[in-house]
Amino acid sequence: MTAFISRTLLPNSDFRSVLRANGWGVFGQSFVVLTPMPFSKIPESDWLFFSSQNAVRFFFENVAAQKIELPKVQWAALGVSTARVLEGFTGQVDFIGTGEPKGTSQLFRQHCARLKQFGSIIFPAARRSRQSVLMLLNMDFKCDHFEIYDNQPIANPAQRIEKVLAFTSPMNADAYFSRHALLPDQRVIAIGGTTDRMLQHLGIKEVTIAAEATERGLAEAVITLRIAV
Repeated sequence: MTAFISRTLLPNSDFRSVLRANGWGVFGQSFVVLTPMPFSKIPESDWLFFSSQNAVRFFFENVAAQKIELPKVQWAALGVSTARVLEGFTGQVDFIGTGEPKGTSQLFRQHCARLKQFGSIIFPAARRSRQSVLMLLNMDFKCDHFEIYDNQPIANPAQRIEKVLAFTSPMNADAYFSRHALLPDQRVIAIGGTTDRMLQHLGIKEVTIAAEATERGLAEAVITLRIAV
């Protein structure tokens, strides 16, 4: 039994540890190349809202390299995985979403209404970010996209032969299935709804969506497919 994830796996990867503990072979590679876009100042805002772990890492690596003083803002994360990384830099996270844009935007709007704090939000993100949360909140908040890294799909991804393919973003899914077809008996898992919609658009009709938009959630989704695989 083998599983692939469209992400370069870190030493503490939950996807790897959970699946290996259940007897799976695990492989990981991103189909997207990420490049930092240096910045010398952080735009003024009430909130800094991060939608990915990569955005957090690129943001704080640049802050450290440029010796930028962090502003007095509130910190928000799309989901639990992003919040864990963000908390390592900020010490606290003031808002944690569901991991999905629609649910997160609804919770965030309710959170701010309860506190009567409708203000401005900066979204540090990739140049080609889908800006899903930004667009959902734009009517009630002053929202700005802050490009801090570039994201380019690789030109010729190798075909994967693992039994289960787990995709962590729409761009990763597009980069792979624009070049390759799904092999017989392969199964596909999406980290969330936006990735699932891209997979459906690419013609992958049978997709399992992780219950939680985390590596652990993806790993648990793989395990549920064990009998079918």
